[in-house]
Amino acid sequence: MATVQSLAQQYEETIHNYMAAVEESLHPGRALDEEMVRKAVFLVRHDGVQIQSFNEERLLLEAIVKDAHSVKVVMNFDKQTTVCACPQEEMCRHRLAVIFALYQKVGSLSGWVADWRARELEQLSTVGNKRSPEQWTKVIRSVWRDPIPDYTTRNYFYFEQMYEGRLKNALSFVPLEREWKVLFRAYAHFISLAEVWPTYISGTNDVHHSFFKTWFEDELHELRDLLDQLHGQHRTFESDAFFDHLRDMVRAFAATKDGSSSQRFTVYQTFWTHLFTGDNLRKKELTLFPRPDERILAFFAILLNQTVDLKKIAPNDAHDWIQLAILAEQEHNSEALKTILIAVKPHVKTFLFEGLYTQYRHQYVRTLSRLFFLIDLSETDWEDLFRQFGHYGLPAYSTYLIEKGLFKQWAELHHLHNSPLYFAEECGLKEVQEAAPDFVLPLYHRYAMSHLDERSRASYKQAVRIWKKMKAACKKSDQVEFWNSYMKEIRTQNKRLRALQEEIEKGNLV
Repeated sequence: MATVQSLAQQYEETIHNYMAAVEESLHPGRALDEEMVRKAVFLVRHDGVQIQSFNEERLLLEAIVKDAHSVKVVMNFDKQTTVCACPQEEMCRHRLAVIFALYQKVGSLSGWVADWRARELEQLSTVGNKRSPEQWTKVIRSVWRDPIPDYTTRNYFYFEQMYEGRLKNALSFVPLEREWKVLFRAYAHFISLAEVWPTYISGTNDVHHSFFKTWFEDELHELRDLLDQLHGQHRTFESDAFFDHLRDMVRAFAATKDGSSSQRFTVYQTFWTHLFTGDNLRKKELTLFPRPDERILAFFAILLNQTVDLKKIAPNDAHDWIQLAILAEQEHNSEALKTILIAVKPHVKTFLFEGLYTQYRHQYVRTLSRLFFLIDLSETDWEDLFRQFGHYGLPAYSTYLIEKGLFKQWAELHHLHNSPLYFAEECGLKEVQEAAPDFVLPLYHRYAMSHLDERSRASYKQAVRIWKKMKAACKKSDQVEFWNSYMKEIRTQNKRLRALQEEIEKGNLV
């Protein structure tokens, strides 16, 4: 058999006829056709096509395509037909790969693919101004046609670059009319987020999880800004279909079950708290949502200022319910807030120490403390709550004890946890000293002695500063005699430390 190069040149016209038939039958706008072309090109570029023989009398070419399994393809140059051993009756990626393998000997396969895809882009370039929600969706999804490379899941920086590039391509189709620009951008951001969703979720489980989380929060922030702009923008009758279509897409997105329901719920809430704010619209939405779970029911109950019927929640759902509690606070729905927090309380420890990364625990403890202070809890419930907080709850527990006037317990708490001076001050040391100076004396003593143990003039100066505060507390509690005895004992026990004696005299502590 002649070489494949010479064979292709000899039957160049036939090969061009094959390519013309392919171009006529396959359309870049059809997902299956686009996928078939992409896979066929992949097979060609990775040496997956081997020409076996060519019968010059019958004009039959036989080739083997190495796919998941090797497949035999026969081309009849006379009748310009192709037959493949795979089950697919019509054009398949194997037939197409053989045609492409021959074509690249006489033409540019990359150029042909680019021109073929450009046909759709030429059509899509005018779509933005036609103001059809289906066409807008089509044009935005067209930029996500190529599969997302696997390596973007493992490397956030490639992911971010890829996302920004494709989003920019989608935004290039924004309509010229000012009144449609924001709505199109909202479409572009939401659809792009939906298209990249599986990659984002995979990325949250990889080494760059914190970067992916930050990216998601930034995207939500961008989306909120767009939705706020839309909410305040005058709406025309012509735009109603676009908002209806957007609601349908958001509802379908939230209803998808794939293990990321919590993040999907967050996106859903964003739309219904920033854009779709009418009570009648919200009531209607609840009837259209397919099989709404307790979170969706509670969400709309809060927005409509209704009661929330909730007894128990699953520990893994605590994050979503805490967000709903925050919403109940914002919407001034105190009954819903109380109901949700009572259901959340048994799972606080699990949420903090199993459901959160370490860097977010302080933030959520502050949030939970603020929310629980808004409802009536017994002292037993408070103690249980702070026990679940662990050491992250010390500031909140300290505030609680000060408000209740439990100053002795406050001092014992910080003794137990060996709180450093700066932390005790953040937790209300000055307030306790003002109200009950007796209880802070042991703490000041411990802080001063820790500096004394360092045996340096700088540390002695720090100890003197603390003793000055201790002296003030003694005066306030009428314990001047105790203070004089205490300082005399300190000087006696450390009489050989000349630098310390000098700093005590400079500080007028005696």
